[in-house]
Amino acid sequence: MSSAVSYPAISWLRRVFTNSHFFFSIKVFLAMASLLLPGWWLEQTPAAVTLILGVMAGALSEVDQDPKGRLRHLLLSLVCFFIAISLVTLLIDTPLLFGPFLILSTLGLILMGAWGSTASTLGFGILLVSLYAMQGHPDSPSFWYQPMLLTLGAAWYGLLSWLVLLIWPYKQVHEQLAQCYFSLSRYLLEKSRFFDSPEQQHQHLRHQLAQMNIQLVSALENTKQMLNRRIQGQGEHPQQEELGRLLALYLLVQDMHERATSSHYSYQQLNQDLKQVDVLSGYQTLLVALGESCYKLGYSILTHNAYHHSKRITWELSALQDQLNYSHLQQDYPPALLSPMKYLGRNMAHLHQALVRAEALTQRQPLPEAISVELAQPQRQPFWPKLKALLHPDSLLFRHCVRMCLCFALGYSLIAYLELERGYWILLTILFVCQPSFSATRKRLVQRILGTLGGILVAVPLLYLFPSIGAQLMILLLGAFIFFTQVKVYYSWAVGFVTLFVLLAFNLQGGVSELVWLPRLFDTLIGCLLSFVAVWFIWPDWQRRHLPRLMADAMDANANYLAAIAEQFSAGRNEDLDYRLPRKQAHLADNQLALAWQNIRVEPVPKYWLNLCFDIAYRNHALLSYLSTLGAHRAQSHLLQQAHSAQIQRLVSLLQAAAKALRCQHALPPSVPLPTSEATLVRDNTESIDTDNKDDEWLILSQQLLGHITLLVNDLYQLAEGFQQQETTTDAAADKLE
Repeated sequence: MSSAVSYPAISWLRRVFTNSHFFFSIKVFLAMASLLLPGWWLEQTPAAVTLILGVMAGALSEVDQDPKGRLRHLLLSLVCFFIAISLVTLLIDTPLLFGPFLILSTLGLILMGAWGSTASTLGFGILLVSLYAMQGHPDSPSFWYQPMLLTLGAAWYGLLSWLVLLIWPYKQVHEQLAQCYFSLSRYLLEKSRFFDSPEQQHQHLRHQLAQMNIQLVSALENTKQMLNRRIQGQGEHPQQEELGRLLALYLLVQDMHERATSSHYSYQQLNQDLKQVDVLSGYQTLLVALGESCYKLGYSILTHNAYHHSKRITWELSALQDQLNYSHLQQDYPPALLSPMKYLGRNMAHLHQALVRAEALTQRQPLPEAISVELAQPQRQPFWPKLKALLHPDSLLFRHCVRMCLCFALGYSLIAYLELERGYWILLTILFVCQPSFSATRKRLVQRILGTLGGILVAVPLLYLFPSIGAQLMILLLGAFIFFTQVKVYYSWAVGFVTLFVLLAFNLQGGVSELVWLPRLFDTLIGCLLSFVAVWFIWPDWQRRHLPRLMADAMDANANYLAAIAEQFSAGRNEDLDYRLPRKQAHLADNQLALAWQNIRVEPVPKYWLNLCFDIAYRNHALLSYLSTLGAHRAQSHLLQQAHSAQIQRLVSLLQAAAKALRCQHALPPSVPLPTSEATLVRDNTESIDTDNKDDEWLILSQQLLGHITLLVNDLYQLAEGFQQQETTTDAAADKLE
C-alpha cells in the first residue's frame, strides 16, 4: 500500500526536478538563500541583499555551454561586471561625464549581439548589473562596496551553477531534446483533427499548425546548437556514449519532423473523395497514438528513463491497411486517390519504426557503433566587414541600438533634471520593455505595466502584514523563485514577482523600513512611455518593410530544398548535411513568414498588407508541406528523374528568379504559368497503372505532389508581382507626403 502511494509522489518529484524552469529557479534560490540567511544572522542584511542582486544579474546572463566554456564565460563575465560597476561608481556623481559614458557603453553592449547569443546575453548582463549599481549607489558606504559585492554575488551563483553542470553535463540537452518531441507530439495531435473537422475549419487548422511549427523548428535549432557546443567541447577526445545517443535521437526527430509536416492529399478533398468514415477514423486514431507516443518518448528523455513503445500501434497499422483494402474492393478507388492513401499509411509506419528505434536508443545498452554525423556550423564572418554592415541604417540591430541609446539619453536627462536620486528604475524599465520590433515592445509594455501594478498591489499589504526583516527576506526569496519559474512562460506574472523582489531588495539595501512604491510606479510608466515613443517614431521596424526579404528568403530556401530532393532521385537517399541543411533553412524561412504575419496583426497597417502577409505565409506553409512529402518518400528512381527533371528545374528557376528580383527590387520577369491540371500531370494511361507496384504508386504520388507544388509556386509568384506593385505605389505616396 505504501509503495503504491509513494510511486506517484516519486514520479511527481522527478517531473518537477527535470523541469528546466523549476531546476533553474532552485539553483538561484539556493544561491540567494545561502547569502541572505547568514547576512541576516550576522545583521548585515544590506550587504547580503547587494550580494543577491549580483546573483540575479549572474543568473540572467548565464548561457548554455559545456563545463570548460561555461567557466571561461563566467570568468569573462566577472571581469566585465567588476569593470562596469567600478566605472559607474566612479562617474555617476559627474553627470556631464556619466551621460556620454552611459550612451556609448549602451551602444557597444547592444551591438555585441551581432556576435551571437552568448555575446548578446553578456552585454545584457553588464547593462543590468550596471543599472543595479546606479540604483544602489546612494546607499553605498564606500567606493569598492558595490563593485566587490555585486561581482561576488554573481561569482557565487556562477560557481554553484558550474558545479551543477559538472555533475549533470547533459541535463540541458536532455531538456531541450525532450521539448522537440513534446512539440512534435502537439503538432501530430493537432494535425489529426483534419480527419474529423468540417472544411470551414481547415484554414484555421493550417494556421495553428504553422504556429506550432515555429515552436518545433525553434526547439530543433536550439538542440542543434547545444549539441554543437558539446561536440566542439570534446576536442580530440572520443565521443561519449550519452552524447552519441542524444545526437542519434536528435537526427531521428529531424526525420520525423519532415514526415509529420508532409501533406499527401488535400484534406478538404479527402473527406469528399474517400467517403469512408471508418478509414478516416483509422488515420486519425493512428496519428493520435503516434502523437501520444512522441510525448511519452520526450518524457522518457527528460527523466532519463527507458522508453517503451506501444505494441498497439503495430496492430492499428495493420487494421488500417486491411480497412483501406476492404474499402477499395467495395468502391474501387482510382489510382489518384489510392496511391496517396497508401503512402500516407506508409508515412505513419515510418514514424512508428522511428519510435521503435528510439526505444532502443533510450535503453542502457552500449551503442552498436559510434554516431558520427556532421552538424551545420554557424559561418564566421571577418570582423571589420561585419562591423561595417552592422553600422548601417538597414541593420535591425543598429536600429534597435539607436532607439535604446536615445531612450537612455532621455531617461537619464529626466533623472538629472528632476534630481531623481533613485530614478534609475526608469532605465531598468526601458531595458526590459524596449524590444527590436514594435509588436514585441507593445506586448512587453502591456505585460510590464500589468506586472508592475500587480507586484506593487501585492507588496504593499504584505509589508504591512509582515513588517519584520526576516519575513521580508522570505518574501524576497519567494518572489525571485517564482520569477524564474515563470519568466519564459507567463511574462506578466514574472514581472509582478520580480517587481516585488526588486522593491524589497532596494528597500532592504538602503535600510528603509517602509515601502516606497509610488515613485517606482511613476518610474515604470515613464520608462514604458519612452519605449513606446521610441519604437513608434525612431526608425520604426514595421514588419511590412521586411516582407520582400522574407518572401525572397522563403522562395530561395524552397528552391534549394526542392533541388536537394531532386538530387537524391539520382544519387540515392541519404541524410547528409547537404540535404538536412536546405530542409532546415526552408523551415526557418517559413517560420519567419509566420512570425511576420503574427507581428503585423498588431501594427497600424492597412488591411491589404495583413491579408497579403497571411496569403503569403499560408501558401508558403502549404508548399513546404508538399515539399516535405516529396522529401519524406524520396528514393533513387531514374524513372522519376526522367519524368519530372524538366518540371522541377523550371520550378527551381522560377523560385530563384522571383527571390532575386525581390531582393534587388527589380520587376519580376514575365512568367508563363506552369501546367497544374491533373490531366497534364497524371499521364494518359492511368488505367494501365498497377497500384500494387510501388514504382507506379510513387510516380502517381509524385505527379500529384508536383501538381500542388506548381500551383502554389504560381500563386506565390503572382503574390510577389502584386506585392511589388503595391510596394511601389505605397513608396510613391510616402515620398509625396514627405
